[in-house]
Amino acid sequence: MIGVMKMKKLWIGAGVLLLAAALVFVYFKQPAVKTGAQSNYRNIVLSDKTWNLEFSQPIKKLSKDAIYVKNQNGEKVPVNITISDDRKSILIHPPEEGYSTETESFTLHISSAVKSSLGLPVRGNKTVEFAVVPTLPEVKSQKDLQQYFKYAMKREKENRPKFSIFDRGVSEDSADDSGSAAEGAMETEQESSSNEHSTTNNQVQGVDEADIVKTDGTYIYQIASQQLVITKAEPVSDMEVVSSIPYENTFSPQHLFLQDDQLVVIGNSWNDGYRDRPHAEKSSVEAHIMPMHSMMQTYIYDISDKTKPELLREFGMEGNYVAARKVGSYVYLAASHYPDYWMLEEKEDVELRPRITDSLNGESPSFLQYENIKYMPQSTETNFTLLAAIDLEKVSSDILVESYLGSGHQIYMSKENLYMALSRYNPAGGNPLESADTEVYKFSIDQSNIEFSGMANVRGTVLNQFSMDEHEGNFRIATTKGNTWGDDRNPSTNNLYILDANLKHIGKVEDLAKGERIYSVRFMGDKAYMVTFKQVDPLFVIDTSDPYSPEVLGELKIPGFSNYLHPLDENHLIGFGYDTKLVKDDKSSNTEPLVLTGGMKISLFDVSEFHNPKEKDTEIIGGRGTHSYLMEDHKALFQHREKSLFGFPVSVYQDKEGSMYEQIFDYQGSLVYEITPEKGIVRKAKITNSEENEIYERWEHQVQRMLYIGDNLFTLSPEQIHAYKLNDFTKMGELEIQ
Repeated sequence: MIGVMKMKKLWIGAGVLLLAAALVFVYFKQPAVKTGAQSNYRNIVLSDKTWNLEFSQPIKKLSKDAIYVKNQNGEKVPVNITISDDRKSILIHPPEEGYSTETESFTLHISSAVKSSLGLPVRGNKTVEFAVVPTLPEVKSQKDLQQYFKYAMKREKENRPKFSIFDRGVSEDSADDSGSAAEGAMETEQESSSNEHSTTNNQVQGVDEADIVKTDGTYIYQIASQQLVITKAEPVSDMEVVSSIPYENTFSPQHLFLQDDQLVVIGNSWNDGYRDRPHAEKSSVEAHIMPMHSMMQTYIYDISDKTKPELLREFGMEGNYVAARKVGSYVYLAASHYPDYWMLEEKEDVELRPRITDSLNGESPSFLQYENIKYMPQSTETNFTLLAAIDLEKVSSDILVESYLGSGHQIYMSKENLYMALSRYNPAGGNPLESADTEVYKFSIDQSNIEFSGMANVRGTVLNQFSMDEHEGNFRIATTKGNTWGDDRNPSTNNLYILDANLKHIGKVEDLAKGERIYSVRFMGDKAYMVTFKQVDPLFVIDTSDPYSPEVLGELKIPGFSNYLHPLDENHLIGFGYDTKLVKDDKSSNTEPLVLTGGMKISLFDVSEFHNPKEKDTEIIGGRGTHSYLMEDHKALFQHREKSLFGFPVSVYQDKEGSMYEQIFDYQGSLVYEITPEKGIVRKAKITNSEENEIYERWEHQVQRMLYIGDNLFTLSPEQIHAYKLNDFTKMGELEIQ
């Protein structure tokens, strides 16, 4: 009898445990709202923008009126509700005319009809209150700023372990308003010299991009081996370094702008991270965790006397250098700063604002004013984006710095607007690389005024600046969404979205090239050209002449892929990338062949028949391991428009005979081609300074840029400048600059 009682108790206990486990399972499988009234920063919505609501579990397809919005008078607001691809968040689209900003508050209601994929109802709060504002709200005090970062830390902890968000491809060193992108890439200048000369290979006509080399037709300005070097290049027989400015190891010069007799040097500097910090108590442990802080530093020189550059102004924004552009005499700067917000866990009195330094205001840095810091609704990004404009014609005028919490690291700029793209993923969405989407922020540019003018969301992530473009007032953006690493459950797709001047979606082409990702994009007038790749290289020709109904006109599949597309004329473009071949892997059970990258490849595409694009000519350079700065930075492309010449630095390797994976170093230098629709791709010169039988590359002799002045071609490396005749590439001279 006692044994029976014990067995009953055991069965009852087991039943209770099973019931408890079932209840716990059901509880955690019930979808719960992950955003809402957790922070004031989470409840603010821009009046004409879409916002999203996250759930802890996937939800079923929404029925009509399952989720709705009411104003403070209890009246329904005509919003549109859609569900994300992973079904773990919903998008609340604003009314056609936007929310009324005269209404103090709105409430989103979630009905009992909303259920998980298992049929379980939503648990917890079923209402979310939010306020509407016409533009970005300001951070008004230290308390507000700390509240933002405390909430960001809370969300960060909730979502661990997660991968970090990152943007594929290159950022700054890797698309034209209403004009031809071909013109923007081909312009030449005649400024302070009568000699025609190279200019930077810019994406947009009239928007100059900072680079490591500039020339005015007589002098070459170059960043080389931690210094600024000014070289008198004409006449070639008397080339000489007329001045140089070495920088300490705490400053890394990266890029230049040239404006008449002014030269701008931009880079990053590093200093003791505790200097000038009110909360700093430099323990030995903390010193190892964050021993330095970085500043995006800008030096402006008067170079009217090339032998004695004079520093006019030094300006710094705390953070890392993100981008720089120049329109006319105005230089636009963007930096990104990640503050020491984790210190809030130990101290309340922590200064989180970025610092500004300005030589005109003395040596001591100042903190950005709270009224100059704005935040993106729904953002929990833990960085500041700082934007500033400097007028080189009024170099002593005030520099206004605007800062935004959040925002992105990919920049596109037209003459009137600046766009920043940020990859953002749904923390509840599993693999962040699959669920990542893009937020786009638009800022209007009017001389020294930079003002936020809108934001939007698009599916997928961008590759680089060429994934974005402004055309006839509309914004075009190409993205890749999903997994490109062989998971058939969520294969990647590629998309093109068109948004109007208010960043409202008006047209799209989606689901191109499943399982592949974008390798390059170029917009030319009302056409978009997109290269995707996995095993072959499809080139898509997309017509955007009707922005409300873009369509794919043609597709070309060829071996290899293009990393960079360059306009030749309105009917031809040049692709620079790599050749590939498919190889069976006998050691793997995977039935798919291996894709091996071969030598560098140049392709001439004929797109005169949009429905039938053709690869008109090709050139393969070297074997596996061959590489060029052009593959990472479009500004490394040399071009002489009148002579139809194109060139680039290159390090060439050849495949070892009898081996699939071994290569032998051949040479380093640069190559020059004549590329025309009539002749195709014709090699004109192989320029190399390698000594015979060299078995490895030498960084100090590696060509970084090529440019021309008059009838001469110059190749520039960290320690040397070489000059050649443009007509037959005879060597005219060389100069050691170190």
